[in-house]
Amino acid sequence: MTYPKRFIDHIFLFFYSAISTLGLPAVLTYLWHRGRKEPLYFSALSERFGGGSVPFRGAAWIHAVSLGELRAAQPLISALLGAGEKILLTTMTAAGRTAAMQKFDVQINDGQLHVTWVPIDAPWIVRRFLRRHRPKFGMILEIELWPGLMAGAKSYKIPMIMAQAQYPIRSFLRDKPWPALRRHLVQGFALIMAKSTTHAARFQDCGAPNVVVMGELRFDLPVPPAHLAAAKALRVRLAGRPVYCFASTHPQEDPLLEPVLKGLKDSGKNPFFIYVPRHPSEFNGTWGTLENAGFKLLRRSKDFTSDLACDVESFSGYDGIFGDSMGEINFYFELSDHVFIGDSFIDEGSHNIIEPLRLLKTVAVGPSIWGIEYPATEALEASVLTRHTTPKALLDHWLADTSTDKSVRIAEFIVEHGGATQRAIALLKAHGFLL
Repeated sequence: MTYPKRFIDHIFLFFYSAISTLGLPAVLTYLWHRGRKEPLYFSALSERFGGGSVPFRGAAWIHAVSLGELRAAQPLISALLGAGEKILLTTMTAAGRTAAMQKFDVQINDGQLHVTWVPIDAPWIVRRFLRRHRPKFGMILEIELWPGLMAGAKSYKIPMIMAQAQYPIRSFLRDKPWPALRRHLVQGFALIMAKSTTHAARFQDCGAPNVVVMGELRFDLPVPPAHLAAAKALRVRLAGRPVYCFASTHPQEDPLLEPVLKGLKDSGKNPFFIYVPRHPSEFNGTWGTLENAGFKLLRRSKDFTSDLACDVESFSGYDGIFGDSMGEINFYFELSDHVFIGDSFIDEGSHNIIEPLRLLKTVAVGPSIWGIEYPATEALEASVLTRHTTPKALLDHWLADTSTDKSVRIAEFIVEHGGATQRAIALLKAHGFLL
């Protein structure tokens, strides 16, 4: 662990600590503002300052910043719990915290796992958090480079690990110029377990001392059987209508995707749509946009029971389902024939393509895939993913409908890229972090 090491890093940390402390009112204002729509953001504020309860010490600390990272971490967290480890689990977003509390409610009640907010990255706050919890090691999912956190970990000799690490090309190029203050942070990790050889090479280029490849945990995610059963039961009632899913969409994509929905509807295919925005805070706005555009959609929160049953007599008068729920994406994907993954027609790098692929669905994205470079590059090469430069190109692709059954090819792709959980556990043992 060699961060901070250089004189310039110590100077930077001095000013970073001052600025982060002076900026606390702005952080609190932001949390209050977010809390007006999602009250959880402004709850348990003491945890943001390294406080809160400490039910146990010496746990394996896992940080999954948001819902996506939390869901990806589930197989690894479950494996660590199965190995007898206690888990300190931190998140930064309300969606991530909610999912953690729901997914691991049994382990929380049994005293095996504790969920708390990650502390604000002011060095003195991080040190308070680490002093109180004293984790045996810290593990960050994907890529989170926080100077205060890394400096605090070094102060308390807590080894830091990055799991299924990725270094997106944009971040890599941005961090490269001298004096590379952010780039140098990776040298503070005792172990970096990268998603792919491409990402591993970027970390090595930054001088990271111990980089290995583990793969992507999302290939190992379990699929809830109840979601699959509910989707199969509902699919029977759709009377053969082709189902198109628009998942993890951004509000800026709504006007871009609206012509795609209208083009499919006007094609005579009698399509059935599933529209699932990325964030709960966007549900009402996107619902209004689609409603104003003339689409008649069932709403998950109002028209379905808790077990995903729908009492509507006939779906013939509806254009589809609006997915205003969290944690049920596999239900939506299983219902679908074709899946589009959002944040890819705007310059946000796209979202997870693995979950629909695991259900053997044909998947499409827009041009922006820098956030899912792995496994999108490999999926494109294997012809299990299609990439489209414009919404019109996506519409033309779906209207042509010339694709053959790719289920066997997709299944082979999933098998080829699976096993990250077992590799991660083996690597943690090999490097002395687990017995």
